[in-house]
Amino acid sequence: MKNIKYLIIVLGTMILGWLLPKSYHLVTDKASPNIFTYYSSIDKAFCAIEFDDVKGHLIRKNVKTNKEYSEAEFDSILPMFYSMQLFSDGRMPKSINGKDINPRVVNSKKFFFRVKPADKNKPHIPLYTLFESMSGRVRIEMPGDVFRLTDRIEFINPETNEINEEKSELFNKQFVKKGFQFPAKMAAGNPSTRKAYEEGYFIVDNKDEIFHLKMVNAKPFLKKVPLPDGVVPSYLQTMEPDDRSFYAFVFDANKKLHIITTDAYSLQEIPTPKYDVDKDQLLIMANPLYWNLSVVSGKGKDVWAIDADTKEFVDKTSIVGAEQGVNYSKYFLPFSVGFTSGNTRYIKPILHFGSYLVLVSNLILALAFVIIIRYRKQKIQILPLVWISITGIYGFIASIIFNR
Repeated sequence: MKNIKYLIIVLGTMILGWLLPKSYHLVTDKASPNIFTYYSSIDKAFCAIEFDDVKGHLIRKNVKTNKEYSEAEFDSILPMFYSMQLFSDGRMPKSINGKDINPRVVNSKKFFFRVKPADKNKPHIPLYTLFESMSGRVRIEMPGDVFRLTDRIEFINPETNEINEEKSELFNKQFVKKGFQFPAKMAAGNPSTRKAYEEGYFIVDNKDEIFHLKMVNAKPFLKKVPLPDGVVPSYLQTMEPDDRSFYAFVFDANKKLHIITTDAYSLQEIPTPKYDVDKDQLLIMANPLYWNLSVVSGKGKDVWAIDADTKEFVDKTSIVGAEQGVNYSKYFLPFSVGFTSGNTRYIKPILHFGSYLVLVSNLILALAFVIIIRYRKQKIQILPLVWISITGIYGFIASIIFNR
């Protein structure tokens, strides 16, 4: 019976280690403001939409001058973001910064790209769909098989689980010819049929080299991407921009961002605020004139504007996260237990420890436990005292409830 009792106390301690910190932060934490920020090609400054607590409504303003705008005025100073509205109203300028502006130009250069830590760290099923890139059809059609990368490339019929040896051997010969080193570390592609065109996959081999794989007229196309010295890819995401100017985003081990351009597969570095793909969120809002890069971290949001053609830095602004104040929980909560995180591949217990000063409150709680046990006229046991000294308030509450 004692063993069952101790097991229940341990389980209760772990549950409290999960619930109490969550409850504390739910009550004390302040949400950071979600402020839309975009670089104006008219004002040559960042503009924002935020909620004004004093006025009780949304305000649209120039971040640098604090000048406020009406909704229609705000549309006009952000013509690239509100292009559909301005084209509909007939208010879109014929040219901006010397560039002709029309719906075709805007739509071909406009895209949104977002990446979160969970995108990189979540587990992926290692089966990939390779579409025909020169089918001659308007819509992309499913190929009827999938491929996997082990010590070679294998194409499998998902209905029968049979390996298509002929197709596998045809592609595998190309991998050997191009010097691909198995096993592959990662493969990035878009398995959706709802895209304008097909560019296959970018695969990182065992020597951290990037290869472009696609199927052209039922035959393999494999091209090695020349990487500059010092660039070691840690994560890739492909994209199909309407202007076909690049293939994919490459995040390297030095926490730099690059794009693989369609100009001979050359890598072009994209300047960004300080960014860690394993911890921070990145949002790119691009238009024909500027790319807006937003990095959201625990400290707030940093936004940069870069020239869409040269990829040179233009301007920046920052939005500081909400001031959280002093975290008193580290003085009385010895640890916290979590189960989910964007930095882990699977659900598992994650421990975060508090300050060493929590040992003082642990000893006080152990003393209080002795007093309560004497008041109950129970026998004092060493194990619960040691447990409370280690686990603090969690073990104290569990021992008081279940130590009867």
